[in-house]
Amino acid sequence: MVSQTEETIGQPEASEPTPLELAHGTVKYYSAWSFGAGALPLPFVDTVLVIGVQVQMLRKLSDIYGAKFSEHVARNVVAALLGGLLSETVAFGFAAPLVRAVPLIGPLLGAFALPAVAASATYAVGQVFIRHFESGGTLLTFKPDKVRDNLRQAYDSAKAGLSGLKPKPAAT
Repeated sequence: MVSQTEETIGQPEASEPTPLELAHGTVKYYSAWSFGAGALPLPFVDTVLVIGVQVQMLRKLSDIYGAKFSEHVARNVVAALLGGLLSETVAFGFAAPLVRAVPLIGPLLGAFALPAVAASATYAVGQVFIRHFESGGTLLTFKPDKVRDNLRQAYDSAKAGLSGLKPKPAAT
């Protein structure tokens, strides 16, 4: 029988994941939840759930980086980011329940389009916050108007990834 010490000789020790690795895993996790929330066939409820998922993602990212979290501030930041992300996201968020009401084709469009938009938007918000937290920022020091280009690039990258295209890396 081989002792445990002999089995592990020459093998690298398992290291703790870095905050950046944890953050990227967190964003992927919550993007998947947003996809699921966006797939719910409940008008307006799906949008509220997606925002809630994004707020929870910001809570977890704040924990990872040791930043103070405020749900009120997080909701306002998410609203500001999504409102400024792009007109198609905001318009789709309001139009999706109406589109879903169209007989036959509406449910099909809603079943595929809104989940992709929700996951892409969550991914983009997460990527922007990772950069912000990595640079030492907090929720209170976050300025949505200063990250619009980065948000747009991360959103486009996520949409391309969901559509099967090779996504471009978001600018840092």
